This record gives sequence, structure tokens and C-alpha cells, in this order.
Amino acid sequence: MPYQINEGQFGFDCLEDGSINIVELPPHEDGSPLRLVITRDKLRPGEDLKACLTRQMRELSRRMPEFKELTREAGWLGSGDACFPAIVLSTRFKQDGRQVFQAQCVAQLSGGKLLVLTLTSPWAFDAKLRARWMELLGCFVPSPACALAPPEEEA
Repeated sequence: MPYQINEGQFGFDCLEDGSINIVELPPHEDGSPLRLVITRDKLRPGEDLKACLTRQMRELSRRMPEFKELTREAGWLGSGDACFPAIVLSTRFKQDGRQVFQAQCVAQLSGGKLLVLTLTSPWAFDAKLRARWMELLGCFVPSPACALAPPEEEA
């Protein structure tokens, strides 16, 4: 099957997509720029999503002494019948002497692949920016071939 990107397609098979997308979003109401960074990763053998994220946060804390995880909760990327199970978290750290705040969604696709969405802001996320983040996660429409169905709600 050809490897397809937004701009076109290549006539070769792709074993692994490790690409990074950086999407410029309309600015926050205070005028601050917003970027959504989309990366791809995969689970290590025998690792689940929670263990993977714990490992990655531990590594970041070692490399960046002022790195701090603020919140972490189970969630979904997408909505409706087809979406990816995810962990949604917020972090902060210092870069070049400035505070940086991030909201992340680490979603597990089929086959142990991960899709990581990161929204970065120079200011702490207020209620409106958090709502915008949740809208971004909810508007995602996964490929039916990759999506895992959410568990059925108990009656």
C-alpha cells in the first residue's frame, strides 16, 4: 500500500511512521500563539500505556530538573463509537528561564502504536484554554482501521 501524507503519496510501503507534525492554531484570546505538536511512538514489548507514560515522565524529570507533572487522567482521543484510549496530562517546565505549560494526550492505537498530541502555552491553562484543548481532542476522527472501540457504558 502506498505511504500517504497530506500533500500526496509515495509508491513504497512504510514499516513505521515516526513523523512529527506541528500545527499552528488560531491564537488564544490573550493573543498568545498556540501550537499543536503531533508525534508518534510505540510501546516497548510487554509495556502498557500507563507504564510507558510513567517511564517517559521519569526520564523527563531526570533530564529537566524543573519538570513537573501537574495532572494525569484516563481519557479518549476522539468521540463516539470509534476512538483511542488515552492518558491526558498537564505538565510545566522551564525553558530558557521561562515557564512552559503543556497539555498532552497520549493515545494508544492498535498494534502498540502511540499518537501523542501536545499543546504548549507560555501561561498556565485557564478554563477557556482547557475547554479548547478538550474540543481539540473530541473533534479527532480516527481511521476505522486503527481505532479501538471504547468500553460499553454500564447501565
